[in-house]
Amino acid sequence: MTYRKVAALLALCLLFLIPLKAQWEVGGLINLNLAGISVQPGSSSEDYSGRLGFGIGAVVDKALTEVVFLHLEPMFLQKGATVKEGDLSLKFKLSYIELPILVKYAFSSNSTLVPYAMAGPSIGILAAAKFEDDNGNSQDEKDNTNSLDFGLGLGGGVSYPYGNMTLFAETRYVFGIADINKESNESTVRNRGLQIILGIKVPVGAK
Repeated sequence: MTYRKVAALLALCLLFLIPLKAQWEVGGLINLNLAGISVQPGSSSEDYSGRLGFGIGAVVDKALTEVVFLHLEPMFLQKGATVKEGDLSLKFKLSYIELPILVKYAFSSNSTLVPYAMAGPSIGILAAAKFEDDNGNSQDEKDNTNSLDFGLGLGGGVSYPYGNMTLFAETRYVFGIADINKESNESTVRNRGLQIILGIKVPVGAK
């Protein structure tokens, strides 16, 4: 089964799982992504290190039970890495339209702070890909990069009610599963990243 079919199947499942007349919590978020790549097999002459990326998007929460929630975070997200070979340093800059589809479990708490754990797939549609050197010169790599990324996210967070709003902070590590390298007979390249997310949401819809 291709990653496109997996993405379509997940979207179809959501339509059946979520009642149309229900209360939702929606809001916005910002994302600090400590991104990197996994290259197998790696080159002995190259060194791969992280790249700091940013994201901005929305959050959608729907309670499935009292403690289990469907947690969606559609966003624009930067990924990539820094590739060094000798004295040459290149930034591999990737941008995606990302859709994490997570199941969130909220732990009971005696305070207003509510900790939670989350896990689920993350689907990315490639928006841009390029190599850029320290002088700002760039080379487009979109034709050499697969248009769809697929990963698995694991993490946790804490939420805090404030009036009619809910503030939240979370951290999540996303393991890339899909090979983003379109070139055949070359190394397998997978995205990865430690994400730190801050956001705010408000209730909408019928209770």
